[in-house]
Amino acid sequence: MKEKRALIEAALFISDKPLSLSELKKITGLPEKTIESILEEMESELAQEHRGIELLKIDDTYHFKVKEKYINHVSHLTPYADLSRAMIKVLSLAVYKEGITQSEVVKTIGNRAYDYIKNLEARGLLKTEKKGRTKVLLLTEEFMRYFGVSSRQELLDRFKMKTGKKELKDIYISDFAAFFEKFEKGRQ
Repeated sequence: MKEKRALIEAALFISDKPLSLSELKKITGLPEKTIESILEEMESELAQEHRGIELLKIDDTYHFKVKEKYINHVSHLTPYADLSRAMIKVLSLAVYKEGITQSEVVKTIGNRAYDYIKNLEARGLLKTEKKGRTKVLLLTEEFMRYFGVSSRQELLDRFKMKTGKKELKDIYISDFAAFFEKFEKGRQ
């Protein structure tokens, strides 16, 4: 059983995306209940103070994530450390206004937004879906994994908690963009 547990660890470590129970079942050949038990055990062990990573569950998928208290020390090693302010602003608009259209982003940022959106899409942080003559920007699982959140709402809740704002309508996009930029740099 220890070897199967090690195999699950290796899969979660090497995968560039969160893995589902069915994917882990294919890799290990174990029943899903056994895998869930192993994952619960791992989660408990990784929660200990001396561990630098934790097991994060997003929907029905799992992956490893650096603990918040260590992220400032290692975030420069991530492949997304080079996100420009403008790309962060595009991401913050996508978080701030769920289902924002590409044309709305272009009106806010300017024509360079097309390049920023294309770049973010190539990195897997955004995806676009056709809507009439424009596109809708959507957050991806990779976005959630990278920022260590399970949902857009969790990120908004962190902002509200940090600022004391209760309603999204009370939040100015410039405030949110500044928060999001700090969050990206240091994963507050």
